[in-house]
Amino acid sequence: MLQELYITNFVLIDKVTISLCEGLNVFSGATGVGKSLVIGALNFILGGRVTSDVVRTDKDEATVIGKFYIKDKRLLRQIKKASGNGEIEEELLLQRSIDTSGRSRCRINDVPITVTTLKEVGEALVNIHGQHEHEALLHGINQLYILDDFGGISSLRENFSEVFRQFTEKTRLYDELKNNQNERQQKIDLYTFQIDEIDKAQLKAGEVEDLEKERNVLSNAEKIFSAVSSGYSQLYESSDAVIEKLKSIIKELQSVAKFDDALSKILDNCNQSLYQLEDASFSLGKYKEGFNYDPQRLEYIEDRLNTIRKLKSKYGSTGEEILAYRNDAEQKLKKITREGTSAEHVEEALRTLTGLMKQKGNELTQKRLAAAEKLSPLIKEELHELGIPHGRFCAQITSPLLNDKNHEPSSANSYGFDQIEFLISPNPGEDLKPLRKIASGGEISRVMLALKHQLAKVDKTPVLVFDEIDANIGGRMGEVIGEKLSSIARSHQVICITHLPQIASYADEQWKVNKVVKNGKTFSTIENLSGDTRLEEIADMIRGSEKTEITRKQAQEMLRDAKRKVKSKG
Repeated sequence: MLQELYITNFVLIDKVTISLCEGLNVFSGATGVGKSLVIGALNFILGGRVTSDVVRTDKDEATVIGKFYIKDKRLLRQIKKASGNGEIEEELLLQRSIDTSGRSRCRINDVPITVTTLKEVGEALVNIHGQHEHEALLHGINQLYILDDFGGISSLRENFSEVFRQFTEKTRLYDELKNNQNERQQKIDLYTFQIDEIDKAQLKAGEVEDLEKERNVLSNAEKIFSAVSSGYSQLYESSDAVIEKLKSIIKELQSVAKFDDALSKILDNCNQSLYQLEDASFSLGKYKEGFNYDPQRLEYIEDRLNTIRKLKSKYGSTGEEILAYRNDAEQKLKKITREGTSAEHVEEALRTLTGLMKQKGNELTQKRLAAAEKLSPLIKEELHELGIPHGRFCAQITSPLLNDKNHEPSSANSYGFDQIEFLISPNPGEDLKPLRKIASGGEISRVMLALKHQLAKVDKTPVLVFDEIDANIGGRMGEVIGEKLSSIARSHQVICITHLPQIASYADEQWKVNKVVKNGKTFSTIENLSGDTRLEEIADMIRGSEKTEITRKQAQEMLRDAKRKVKSKG
């Protein structure tokens, strides 16, 4: 269950802590005061999409923290797996913040996580039924999901979906192989040629730079050898070599250096220069002896650089890019030539998948028929209780497998072979017709409530949220809705936004959302109600600011009747 919800700087909410009970929690208040902000804040810590607009004006960051207590060991294992945190115990803290730049931070028990992980954990903890689901109920795919959820066969549908995905992929591959054999062979030849051409070049890291340096030397070999020879001769070999002249100068200075310290310093400099020139002449001599001009080597280098230039023009501007291109071509070649990609092998795999699809499709259809047979009378009974006394309901299934279990899979999709249509007859003497064609807004809302009431019995999510489930429903049905929400709250924690006093009177805990203005700023506040404050709120919901003592007595009677009915069914 959700024990506490801490909200700060979220839209109009400055700071509030809401302590929730295990049963039915109701939030009420006038239109526009911000009741749905509670649902928005809850959706925020469940990984829902938001923007920085939720940060309260003049604040840097909005934060919401949800404190959950998890009794169900199965659910606890599921959350540990989803979060990758095996240290999680029964108490769980979900925290999410967002700043004005849109940067969001998420944590579980103070451990950073991604929004994706937060969303996965949130979906296991809370199921939010929004007011916009009424429109979604008219779409066949959503009706199919509802039926599967009721029948507990969603996992079977997901298994079928995986087989269908494989079948679709193999079908596409088979068509490509069958219709594009020449193109396929051309690709194989091209990838093989490219890999072979790059491999033959035997590229090495930094090779181009080294070759260009060597080519620069060999291309200027004559000039280099001439300069080195001349330098060596002038320094050391010639009759008037620099080193010999310097030695003569040093000898003369040595004879007079003792007479003046300044000459001693000059003598030291000359000695240092002599050592450096002798070292330079030795290096030049060694360089000259080792210098080897090889025209064939220069020709090899030019050919090698030319080969690499051609590869660059085809496969990339650097050696690394060329090798990356080669590895990518190898992967493509493996994919297109790996074992089992021939048309015959794929055709055999398709036959196997076709049989598996028919098997799983038949199983799915039969289980949906059973679920529809069970659901239809239950919804009919619910409609009678919700003020459609002669209403009839049917979850109609059409499938080619009903007439031919060996039907080819061409009519299948990711959720099976079946089409689901919810049919309703709200009035006596009328035929069952599609809900999307004939139902009014109020009838759709009642069908939705009936379905939610039945689905709640099989829903393993511990917290169920109903955001204005009373949309398009008048006050006369409020008491019935309240009873049903109270019934759901026996097995789930329920959070409900409502404007009907009949529903609010069934709450185990009730909060009032107000909007106030302080110092020119607007705030939404949330007040826990009990005793007289709750009685006043129920009276306000009945008649607004014009409430009288009679209104208060009506409110008191509503609260008393709700308590009595809950107790009698408890």
